[in-house]
Amino acid sequence: MGLGEKVLKYHRTLTTYICALQERGFGIDEIKEPMPPPETLNMPGMADELRRPMMLLISAKKQ
Repeated sequence: MGLGEKVLKYHRTLTTYICALQERGFGIDEIKEPMPPPETLNMPGMADELRRPMMLLISAKKQ
């Protein structure tokens, strides 16, 4: 469950995402792994997000 709804999760390596974009002609502009706000770290499971963020944001443009 995620945010009150069922979420189908796909676990992939960072290499999988980067290589897939590059193989399709994209150049990587920026990569971010958003971190939770400090005030939420006492919530169950949130401290783990410091070591494995729940999101990966990649900015890429077709070359």
